[in-house]
Amino acid sequence: MTTGQSVPSPQSTNIFLTLGGLAVAGTIIGQLGATSATTLASDGNGGLETGIFLSVMLAFAGIATMSVNRLTSRWGRLRVFALAQAAIAVSWSLVGLIEMFTTTSLLVLWLSAPVFGVFSGVTMVLTPFLARQFIDPSSLDTSLARRSVAVGIATIVGASLGGYIIHQTDPGVGILANGVLTSPLAIFLLRSSNQSIDVTAAAKSPTARELVTALWSNAKLRSFAVLTVCSMVVTVPMFNMVVPLLNSIDHAPLPSGAGLMLAGFAGGRLLVPMTVKRILRRQTEFGGALSASLGVTGFMLIFAASTALPFTQLDLVVWTIICICLGASRFTVHTLVIAGGAHSATPGGEQSGVAGLALLATVSLTIGTLLWGLSLDYLAATATVAISALTMTTLVVWLAFAVRRNRPVST
Repeated sequence: MTTGQSVPSPQSTNIFLTLGGLAVAGTIIGQLGATSATTLASDGNGGLETGIFLSVMLAFAGIATMSVNRLTSRWGRLRVFALAQAAIAVSWSLVGLIEMFTTTSLLVLWLSAPVFGVFSGVTMVLTPFLARQFIDPSSLDTSLARRSVAVGIATIVGASLGGYIIHQTDPGVGILANGVLTSPLAIFLLRSSNQSIDVTAAAKSPTARELVTALWSNAKLRSFAVLTVCSMVVTVPMFNMVVPLLNSIDHAPLPSGAGLMLAGFAGGRLLVPMTVKRILRRQTEFGGALSASLGVTGFMLIFAASTALPFTQLDLVVWTIICICLGASRFTVHTLVIAGGAHSATPGGEQSGVAGLALLATVSLTIGTLLWGLSLDYLAATATVAISALTMTTLVVWLAFAVRRNRPVST
């Protein structure tokens, strides 16, 4: 627990979860708006254009993770997180307004991607610790699982309504909505940071090499790092590339269809607390993450097969159901990896452990998103999803055997 941090009141916990859920709903609507804009502005399927936007954003998020330790040692986790959320609210609002009144979608979004990425990188590292501070200071697993429920509900609402609103209006409206819906959380956090003491030990901000070296020198963290890289390159891009994925299948309308699929992912997220609890009764965090990863690949194969079948009017219903299962598996992996990474770090180094995993995740997802964008444009959706699922299955089996035999894991 952070020095000076008190047990949160039920009221502050509920406010944090409610406003955090509102901000997450905005994030989903903003993602739908941005990816719809890049896809619709392209001449082809939009996979590459959307991939470039997301990859640039992710690359700068990775760069930002390296400065989190230095920032928090100076201002504290809560204040840094609050300022980052405020910056997200302002930047997405401005870009949304510009997007609504211009016709240069790709240029505007590509130029704004670095700004979006920097602030999302900061929040990505600090979110687990802020969740613990406001929910349950005694347990990171419990805090992440409980937050996952609130995030799941918010995502269902945001994705369902956001897809419809964007389809009826303009992608810029979705981008603006992210800024507007994040503002209440930013205001609450800024007020909280002025009223509480958030003392953190002074720490030198590690370089990228130091973060990766710290991961690689710790056997447990190394296993989580390899699983993170594999997942981010091979399977996780599917969750960010829903709009160009549906466009490759020739599904219309894109925003509302993508919104329902994202709502399915979120519905699965509601099952995460129960799933994590059951997994940890029988397995370690790493073993559970491997099992959940196989769940992801299995449902991806089912999705790939379903795209080749003539469901006609029922296709979106079938895909949404599959997405519920995908969401449950994917976010179970995420929760177990983050908690396992924090627990596996050296005493006092949990934030650096999570920051190292976040850095690897953003760099790897940058590569994976570009590969998925190219594949969607040139191999189409069915082949892309199937190849990714089979590749990840092979990697998970290899990693399980490597860890079981106590061999050094290398890539």
